[in-house]
Amino acid sequence: MIKSTLSPKTKIKTSLSLIFIVCALIAVGCAPASSSDGEWASGEPDVPAFTPETPQTTTPLPEEETPEVPALPGLYFSFDPGTSRLANGPGKTWDGCEKSAIVRGGYDSDTKCGNGLVHPNYAEHLNRHFFGCVERAAADANYKQPERVFIRHWGTYVNRNARGSTSLSMHAYARAIDVVKFILYDRNGGTTQVSTHVRDFKGATAKFYNSFRQCWKESMPSACRPGQREYSGSIGIPGSALGGNSLHNDHIHLSFPFCAG
Repeated sequence: MIKSTLSPKTKIKTSLSLIFIVCALIAVGCAPASSSDGEWASGEPDVPAFTPETPQTTTPLPEEETPEVPALPGLYFSFDPGTSRLANGPGKTWDGCEKSAIVRGGYDSDTKCGNGLVHPNYAEHLNRHFFGCVERAAADANYKQPERVFIRHWGTYVNRNARGSTSLSMHAYARAIDVVKFILYDRNGGTTQVSTHVRDFKGATAKFYNSFRQCWKESMPSACRPGQREYSGSIGIPGSALGGNSLHNDHIHLSFPFCAG
């Protein structure tokens, strides 16, 4: 037997060299085994990495709608701070576009919001009673309870006489809103549209109409009595429970009479 004259360090280097050569000849056998966390067996990803020379093409995700802003507790109508000086008294600006308010509204539209002007005392009364009367009317009509309301209206403040009269309208004092339609939004995203037109005064719509006007009348203070101007707080169609006139066959004239403060 020939005794090796190689030093231990040289033996180790020789052994490593032989192992490297064998692995080069049998590459698959020396590749690292794939691990359970998803590493690639070849050491490379299946799709070439992104570089400026090899741009990726992706399918764009559908554009998401702007999430609905949750209503703030107690914020029914949103009124700007301060008051304005109108032709016949003070007024507050109702911001019908405020997303965190429970009650919104706009002129002659079911969706387009806008601003309006109402007397400061009327503003306070609306915040105390309007939405509650809507809830009560919805229950009486067997509608789903609303979480929000959109009012389609034909105006708030305008300095003019009442139609067919030489006296100023309640609109001239910023004490009236002409309501054309209530749009009720329930917690499941459903909507119920309630018209105030005489042609739609039947069934559940009539129940809602009468109940809402009755509730609003009951919200008037005891100082408001029969014989006083608009003491019941609204004017509607003649066939409704509280009566009215044909000038209001297509809207509810919702007012805040002088007797209310």
